[in-house]
Amino acid sequence: MFTSVLANEMSAYVELRKHAVSENVSELDRKNLLLLDRFMTLNNYSEKILSEDFISSWILTLTGKSKTRSEKISTVRGFVKYLHSIGMHSFMPDRIKVKSDYIPYIYNDEELAAIFKCADNLKELCKGKHNPYLELIIPMILRILYGCGTRLGETMELKRKDVDFKRGTLYLRVTKFSKERVIPMHESLIVILERYCLALGIMNDPEAFLFPSKESGTHYSARNIDSWFAKILEACNIDQHKKQLGERGACLHCFRHVFVLKSMDQLEKSGHPVDMNDLLLPTYLGHECMIDTDKYMRFSGVQSSETLDSFERFTNGLIPEVEVNYEEE
Repeated sequence: MFTSVLANEMSAYVELRKHAVSENVSELDRKNLLLLDRFMTLNNYSEKILSEDFISSWILTLTGKSKTRSEKISTVRGFVKYLHSIGMHSFMPDRIKVKSDYIPYIYNDEELAAIFKCADNLKELCKGKHNPYLELIIPMILRILYGCGTRLGETMELKRKDVDFKRGTLYLRVTKFSKERVIPMHESLIVILERYCLALGIMNDPEAFLFPSKESGTHYSARNIDSWFAKILEACNIDQHKKQLGERGACLHCFRHVFVLKSMDQLEKSGHPVDMNDLLLPTYLGHECMIDTDKYMRFSGVQSSETLDSFERFTNGLIPEVEVNYEEE
């Protein structure tokens, strides 16, 4: 596995990590240490400690986004702590700041109109055998993503029992970070969803998935829906591949960004300016902190400069520059 002068120590450290962290994390540690191990071997490094000059020269070889480089350095920091514990005092590299250059694709109103028109006429894209209810399922999924800002995965897990038509809410059970939540729906969406359940014949079946696949007791996969949406984007002449540095191409997840943008805009126009004491959006979206919601507002202000200004006023002084530590406690 390891071939450098610190091969035994690296192997021992990885073994310890296997008993302390998840398999995925320990495997990532192993791969990151292999990079350092190979660099040591290629440079004929023979010292049993890691010097500052050597660690610094290795860090200069790291490529990729700041998050990726930070993870690699974090692994080495953990290894250095291990070396210290066994009396091999090596240089501890500093953490680096993680900067996000991510820019989501924001659909404009014309694109949204074209997407829903195409989805509502899906039979023109359907070729060969397919779920007879697919022409109802795809438009309904898109309306929930657009109208509720839900993630695709948690949307696909919805069952009939998760819809409360009297209260007008959706209960999201299977969510990221296991943050179950109940979210409200607009009246127009409630009406459409009720008609949808009646059309599928699932209104009185609480355990039925809202978006059932052809196989009994299962729902459509996110990958399958992504595939259908790619066809819709192509039919609408929306480029889903062309990207600038850090930019995300058009995709289903971008509906969530549009939801945040339009929600902020709607709150401002209704005379409800958002302030530090109002954390409705982060709670609604299932975010753990305001910084997560900030990421959903990373777009070029061309789409809605007024909304961008409003959000910047809200986050001014609230979201500080931070260093993200990827080390395991």
